[in-house]
Amino acid sequence: MEIRMLGAADLPACADLAESRSWPREPPKWRLLHEVGQVFGVDAPDGGLAACAAVVSFGTVASISMVLVAPRFERRGLGRAITAQALAAAGDRVVWLHASTLGRPLYESMGFVLDGGCQGHVGRFADDGGPGASPGSPADVWALDARAQGVDRRRFLERLGTPYVVDGGFAFGVDIGHVTVIGPVVAESEDAAKAVVRGVARTVSGEVRVDPDYRFPSFTAWLRERGLVPGPPAPRLVLDGRSLPGDASLRFAPFTRAM
Repeated sequence: MEIRMLGAADLPACADLAESRSWPREPPKWRLLHEVGQVFGVDAPDGGLAACAAVVSFGTVASISMVLVAPRFERRGLGRAITAQALAAAGDRVVWLHASTLGRPLYESMGFVLDGGCQGHVGRFADDGGPGASPGSPADVWALDARAQGVDRRRFLERLGTPYVVDGGFAFGVDIGHVTVIGPVVAESEDAAKAVVRGVARTVSGEVRVDPDYRFPSFTAWLRERGLVPGPPAPRLVLDGRSLPGDASLRFAPFTRAM
């Protein structure tokens, strides 16, 4: 089966493939991946997509995500082939991804090495009345994000809408179709991280999602106290065990496991 670059017309097929694996459809996230990255796919002979994967590159870093194979096409090497295609598109960048339990053995066989991770937490935020963040502009967060990530992600951040900002911290709130993602959460202190989460959560009537990094157990415990329920862990793997740039102490939570 031939791998091709997917476009906007393939967005429904991407969501259908995710749904076939019991993943949420999340059309806004798929749209964002198509806008800021490259999405590859394999057409199924009987219609739709047999497999897909996305790669998003910023400077010296690239992330791979949404590696999916339709259940009826499992065990044919499509997962490995489409991951290899994404790696080829990433070139010599430092490549990372968040792995599922099922996918991790494949990635490790391709040279990926464990480098921490995060865990999704979802629920209705129970406000504790603490200080919150105020709306700002994307330009307010570029410098701090560049410190955290070690690369310029302005073209991505501009698409996330309005950031919530405090001195030494920011987060965005993005509705991805079934939940509002609070992320990336970038902050110089845990107090600042909590404030930006509160700032976003106070604008949301439904459920929110935060994916706290394993490095911050106290912040994670606070999220659980606020009513967010943990899901499966998401280990982060880096190709060949290379070091990710930037200041990891600022990266409280990614935008999603995809970026």
